[in-house]
Amino acid sequence: MSDTRFDGKKIYEFATARQAVYDIRGKYIHKANTASQAEYEIRGNFIYRANRASQPEFEIRENRIHKAHTASQALYEIR
Repeated sequence: MSDTRFDGKKIYEFATARQAVYDIRGKYIHKANTASQAEYEIRGNFIYRANRASQPEFEIRENRIHKAHTASQALYEIR
């Protein structure tokens, strides 16, 4: 089953009021306001490069996105 809990939401740089950086369409993340192919894929609480089985690049914690497997400050926010 596809993870669509964030479908239709946008990703912004954390703590800024700028325009969205990415759009979430289904379980895929695309550059904002483009028809480009997916750059990332959401699998559970992790974000992977699209169409690759590599290590996760980011981790979703609540509505914030952090570098995977670190205690770093949030890089992005889902709204």
